[in-house]
Amino acid sequence: MYTAGKLAKLLGVSQGKLKKIIEAENIEPDEVKRNCKYYGEATGEKIKALLEKS
Repeated sequence: MYTAGKLAKLLGVSQGKLKKIIEAENIEPDEVKRNCKYYGEATGEKIKALLEKS
């Protein structure tokens, strides 16, 4: 499970760009713990594919 910041670092994009994709596509986090959003491998792959399209 990755936070948005760690996911952005893994994908090589800025956190702002990642946040825009997540908001534009209404991507929900896979898990929320203590008000922190976590994204899993499958969601990360979906976001990666969307980033490659843009």
